[in-house]
Amino acid sequence: MPNGPAANVGLELQAKAGVHTPVSACASGAEAIGYAFEMIKNNRADIIVTGGVEAAIHQLPMAGFAAMKALSTRNDAPARASRPYDLDRDGFVLGEGGGILVIEEYEHAKARGAKIYCEIGGQGLTSDGYHIAAPDPEGSGVQRAIKFALQNSGLSTKDIVHLNAHATSTPAGDVAEANALRKALGSDADHVAVSATKSMTGHLLGGAGAIESVFIVKALQDRLAPPTINIENLDPAVTVDVVRDTPRQLPAGDIAALNDSFGFGGHNVVLAFKSL
Repeated sequence: MPNGPAANVGLELQAKAGVHTPVSACASGAEAIGYAFEMIKNNRADIIVTGGVEAAIHQLPMAGFAAMKALSTRNDAPARASRPYDLDRDGFVLGEGGGILVIEEYEHAKARGAKIYCEIGGQGLTSDGYHIAAPDPEGSGVQRAIKFALQNSGLSTKDIVHLNAHATSTPAGDVAEANALRKALGSDADHVAVSATKSMTGHLLGGAGAIESVFIVKALQDRLAPPTINIENLDPAVTVDVVRDTPRQLPAGDIAALNDSFGFGGHNVVLAFKSL
């Protein structure tokens, strides 16, 4: 019953607009936020509690990921094992947790005096149609998801100053995503601060896109892009501007940021956020 957590929250809140559980692997949390955004945009709800959570540190899922050779084997230095974009990355590290957002129609939020952190501008959803686990090396699905998120938000590539990457610390995935970002953003990628926060949290699977959306919200609020840690030797194939080791100041004024989330099965979700 994968809808169990959402159903219980819905019962507790006496939710009437609907209780939904997107099942799109590691893109699920981001897809849930995007679905909630569309519900509010289409006047199907005024306020929604949305996000994602997962607790997969258990023998069975870990054995499955190990059999796929998806996990890092850097067991001698676990704190440094999750190293997105590092030349010697060798797989992801499982994490547990999640993130929840309360998203609300703007006038409804103002009327009740709610604290508003930022605006969700839009989303882009695509699929690769390539492989159950491996990323499309051309990254065409990711590029289209970014394009759709920008179009739906009324943004251009020049408006984006920050991006929280999916970057799980796998040899193939990190480079494929970085190449797709470079192609989608063009020369404007030079001015986008890219953070790979899984270097600090590990991979939360279905909760990843949700907690990373929280990181985006806080980055826009505090004007700080979080760092990517554990990069000892940046992979020369990574041609985006990675925020390394310490947070980076973001510009003043109206800015926007993207959150990328991808899931086994070829799911691509990109969420666009705007400062207020």
